[in-house]
Amino acid sequence: MKINGRDKWRMYLAMKKNKKLSKYLVDTKRWSKENFDLMLSKYKSIVVKPNKGLKARDIYFIAEKEKGYEIQIYDRKYFFIKREEVYSFMKSKIRQATYIIQKRISMAKIDGRPFDIRVIIQRKSLSSPWTATAYKIRVAKEGRMVTNASKGGTILTYKVAMNMCNIPNHIKKNLLAHIKEVSILASKTLGPYYHNQRLFGIDIGIKEDGSLHIFEINRRPLLKGFSKLQQKRIRRFIRRK
Repeated sequence: MKINGRDKWRMYLAMKKNKKLSKYLVDTKRWSKENFDLMLSKYKSIVVKPNKGLKARDIYFIAEKEKGYEIQIYDRKYFFIKREEVYSFMKSKIRQATYIIQKRISMAKIDGRPFDIRVIIQRKSLSSPWTATAYKIRVAKEGRMVTNASKGGTILTYKVAMNMCNIPNHIKKNLLAHIKEVSILASKTLGPYYHNQRLFGIDIGIKEDGSLHIFEINRRPLLKGFSKLQQKRIRRFIRRK
């Protein structure tokens, strides 16, 4: 089977077939009234985003509160008393587009702001092993949920981020090796679905307890935000055939 383009739902289904990888996936459903009610009832806090979205555009964070519901997109927040009102609001925004619903993960933080990690995984040829060639930490802008630099996020090196974050020191010891291992496993799993694919950008959320959660996979990740040395290494792999 081949996956056409940026299809997060099909990527999720493909990765879910791998039992070793499935435990790192964030529970995901296609957008529908039934799935909206199911996911919000089950998790109380969910993320609704375009199935083929780019650069964290149009991502909605929905949470059940003590007296109603809150929706946040970028810096804007909306409050509703009834769940039906939340659904009607989202339906008016989504219209005919294809969206997915994910469980919201409570991520580790730096200065109270959530962060995640982008890992670049490459192979020199289609028969070569996958290798982690670069990684960067992305910290959300204060008051926002998304970490992308295009939405005000801050880029940090892994070392600096680990010195600043709220993950306990004993967990940090083997964390990077685990992140690379999971990223390579995801690339190995998705590789056969994309002919001639030699590069992936893996976005992984990290909880305070060190558990890892794959948010999504990018087929053409931007190099912006990586160090000059990392960019040089990435391009060296790209040039190899």
